[in-house]
Formats: sequence, C-alpha cells, structure tokens
Amino acid sequence: MTINNISLHHLDVKTNTVTPITIDETSENLNKYVDSLIEDIHTNPNKRLYEFKKGNTQVKSTLVPIIKNEENVDELIIENSKRLLEKEKKSQERIARLNIEIQKGSLLHLSFFSEGTHKVIICKVEHDEVLSEINFDLIRGLNTKKKVFKAIMIYLDENFNITYNYVHDKNSSRYWWDDFLELEQLNTDDENTEKSLNELDKALTKYKNKFYTDYLLIRNTLIGFYRSNDVLNYSDVITNVFENYTPLNSDFPKEKLITRIKELPESKGFDTQFKISKKKITKKIKTKLRLRSNLFLSLDDHVDNLKNVLKPIEEGGNKYVRILSSEGYDKLKDLGFKE
Repeated sequence: MTINNISLHHLDVKTNTVTPITIDETSENLNKYVDSLIEDIHTNPNKRLYEFKKGNTQVKSTLVPIIKNEENVDELIIENSKRLLEKEKKSQERIARLNIEIQKGSLLHLSFFSEGTHKVIICKVEHDEVLSEINFDLIRGLNTKKKVFKAIMIYLDENFNITYNYVHDKNSSRYWWDDFLELEQLNTDDENTEKSLNELDKALTKYKNKFYTDYLLIRNTLIGFYRSNDVLNYSDVITNVFENYTPLNSDFPKEKLITRIKELPESKGFDTQFKISKKKITKKIKTKLRLRSNLFLSLDDHVDNLKNVLKPIEEGGNKYVRILSSEGYDKLKDLGFKE
C-alpha cells in the first residue's frame, strides 16, 4: 500500500471552526493507526452502496486532485471540511428539539494505492480532548479504539474513473451521505427492507416442515427485530436473531443456516445497512399454525415471549396447545365454555 495524501481537520459545531491538525506522516504510530483504520472500514460487514449525483459536485470533484496530491489539495480538503461543518450545523438545528447532539469528531482524508486501484477514504473519526498521563494537561488526540463514526471508501481505476464506493454509517445520517457527500442510494430503504426480509424468510422456510418449532421462534424473533429497530445493521441480525438462538431440536442445522444467511446480501443484491421501512414489513409478518383441518392459529405480528405464550401439553392420551391469553379466556368464558 502506498499513501498519497493524508490530512486531518477538527470540526467544532459550537464555535463554528475548522482546525487543521499537523500530522507527522513518518510516525510509526500513525502508520499503525492508518492500517487499522483501513482494515476496519474494508472489513466492516455493514455498508451501503451509493453513487455520486450527476454533475461536478464538490466532494466528488476533489477526489482526483487528492489522489494526485495536486498543488491546491490542502485548500480543497479545507473546503470539504467546511462543507461538512456547515451541514452538521444545519442538521444540529433540526434535531436540537430532540435533545440529541451530533457526535464530535474530525474529518480525515486519506488517499492510497493498493491492489492496482486508487482508493480514497473520507471519514469522521473520534478526535477529542483527553488528559495526559504525564502532566494531566488537556491534549487532543485520535482514539485508537473507537475510530470511525462515518466513512466512505471510493475506488477509482487507472484513468481515475469512479468504479465503486460504499458508505459506513450506523445511523444512516442523511446529512452525511446526501447533504455532504451528495450521493444517491442504489437501493431504496423500501427495496432493502422488502428484499432482505423476503430472502431471510425464504432461507428459514426451508426448515419449516422438519423443524417447525425452531422455525416459528426464529421467525418471530426476526419480525421483532425489524419491528423494534429503525436502522438495520446486518451483522446485528446475524448475531441477535440467529447466532444467539438456542435450538429446541438438537438436530436443527443452525450453523448451516447462518452460513447461508451471511451470503444473502451479496447473492441477492441488498445492502447490509439501511433504514428499516416499517410499511414493507407488514406483508411478511403473518403466519398461520394449523391446529385442525378447519382451525388455525394466526400470528399477525411479532409476539413477545412466544415461547411462554404457547405450550404443547399431552394429558390422558390427548394433545393440547395451551395459549396464555386473558383476552381469549374472557371471550370464551362469555360464550359459555367451562374449565
């Protein structure tokens, strides 16, 4: 890997200032930080594909000068930093009533060449004041553990044409990808929600007949995850819904299923990070459990503690399904049923 350019600017929304940070590019610690930063961004499983809007937009127009390290590159990077500060200020004004503050940090520009490809990373990193261990003075520095808040990695070919780019942003902040970077989503939130849930459901349905109870519980948890979260990070789905699940049937092929769902985003073409569109969940949430030839139990949405709500019971040679339901009990009691 060959680094062409690296620069860092601290942004302060409260004081409306952009402060250039002097970087010693020969520092061994800096090189370690950069290597780790690139690895984190490159291997992060939660990302989304975008394309730059048509026309000579600001950030896009700075990419080639940054790669070539042209004479005016410092001025261009400062203008990018000022642009982000401006967008953060406007965004902060919009969300102030919610008692939310935009994360403090600095804007890092990094250009390098690896594997025959020019690459540019523009990312917001944690960079704040800490107490020195030596004299307890306040010093400003980069956090080596919590590195990246938001990032874009852009690939350019030998003729400096953009071939590929993706964004990491756990909160999918519009001020970052739209206002600042001026990007367009390749897949909409509606498309990502519908396609991801549909493909996960199909992968799970394969085990419906042989492992119905496990299928039902995992599916219910999956619906609950989509219902209770505003932003989807696919790695969280894998961990919280599938990896953390303990099968009831010891033969349930959990690891095989997990391997399959890890392949879905690439093979089926949906992003691994997006805002969940609640309206696109509805048509996928309903499932029916056949109790008798003309009697069904309908699950119309996620059910909390489903494992404790439904209980199979066998007594006196008869098999029952016990349902914990005060409302159902009262209705049936009114109709004349007795215990």
